[in-house]
Amino acid sequence: MSSKRVVFLVIAFIALIFFNYLGGLGMYESVSIGLLVFCLFDFLDNLGSKIVVLDIAIILAVFTWLVMPVIFYQYYTREDHLARIFRLYMPISADDYFSFALPGTVTMIIGMKLSLAKLQINTDRRGYRQKLENYFKGKDNIGFILIGISLVSGVLYHVVPSSLNRPVNLLEHLSYVGVFYIFFSQNKNKNKILLGVLGVLTLNSVSTGLFGELVFLVALFYILVAIYLKKISFPVKLTICFVGLMTIFVIQNVKKGYREKIWHSSGNGGDASYFGQLISESVLHPSTMLQKDKLFSTAVRMNQGWLIAETMARVPSKFDYAYGETIGTSVLAAFIPRFIWPDKPEAGGRANLLRFWGFYLVGFSENIGPIGEAYANFGRFGGIVFMFFYGLFFNGILTYLLKRSEIQPSILCWIPFLFFYAVVVETDILTTVGSIVTSLMFMIIFSRLFKYAFNIKL
Repeated sequence: MSSKRVVFLVIAFIALIFFNYLGGLGMYESVSIGLLVFCLFDFLDNLGSKIVVLDIAIILAVFTWLVMPVIFYQYYTREDHLARIFRLYMPISADDYFSFALPGTVTMIIGMKLSLAKLQINTDRRGYRQKLENYFKGKDNIGFILIGISLVSGVLYHVVPSSLNRPVNLLEHLSYVGVFYIFFSQNKNKNKILLGVLGVLTLNSVSTGLFGELVFLVALFYILVAIYLKKISFPVKLTICFVGLMTIFVIQNVKKGYREKIWHSSGNGGDASYFGQLISESVLHPSTMLQKDKLFSTAVRMNQGWLIAETMARVPSKFDYAYGETIGTSVLAAFIPRFIWPDKPEAGGRANLLRFWGFYLVGFSENIGPIGEAYANFGRFGGIVFMFFYGLFFNGILTYLLKRSEIQPSILCWIPFLFFYAVVVETDILTTVGSIVTSLMFMIIFSRLFKYAFNIKL
């Protein structure tokens, strides 16, 4: 273990002791906070020297599955008037919840972090940067072609039959690939092009009120860009991370009010000026964001633990374990296209809520998440074991791709495209596994068609 990791472990242990002895939290809750501290520091330390895509999933899982439930066990309990009115308090005891969620999260982390191959891809940063520049020299035209295909597909998406939505949506996301062909090339305007794509994504998020895609893509973009840039010091990375987290917190705080206006107004799009007004009010008057009642809706959106705990409360007392049924179906659905299996389950979590809760929430996008689905299928011990193999699955795919990138660096450009939904921890296994399998198959088929059409190897 490196000396830096020892330091991170010491800091995490200090956080654990502080919250346990001085903060009065239980051991499970204190360990959860200490685990978040360690994972965040470890991520920042590796940023720029490794492709730390799966660390996004790890940090999100620890935060939404473990740390946010601590907030609800301490503050938004059954006695809190808002939690009681909306019945959004944790329905089972803290020991009952954390004795499953904490080890289940840890086994997933072990599966994702287990060393399957050497992932230190740029021990010689100058040499690695030169390797990328040599490989992508003169290939910026590929990036422009991919962005062009993406723009055309964005128009087609609104006119094609629903059965073609998924492949057209994948074509639309080729801009995420194309921008890196340009960035890693010697194109003089590559920084402006990258900022332009991010600008378009920002405008699209403001117009629709959906910010999740923007946040994930910015994080994935930065992970790849960081391996190409000059080495960034740890304090600078920590500062960037802090600013990013504060930005996400502010967006989460104003998102509900903004959506209510643009989704229920007679207009056809977003209101950038109103969004800016909400942001400025939150920044200029931060005390209003920190009021307990004001924070409730933001905390609810960040607390995946409530959905997991509700599942644990209902299975197996009201609904039987699925014994791998929903997970097996998800794996099959990932490989079989809908035109062959018209009735295959829809992603999004509604089927899981109906199966394990007996109902689904109308007008809300809710999901019990991978760890909730693991418990509902295999119970406490089986779910913990399953989460290890769940993490190992994504670890294996990323490891294979990175080893291939040593020969074919262009694979790096596909990382955001391939792992965009895989790093989401509040969705179902059908979405995470299905998205990466579908994206991989699309990448292989599209690459061959692209070479046939343009006589260019991607």
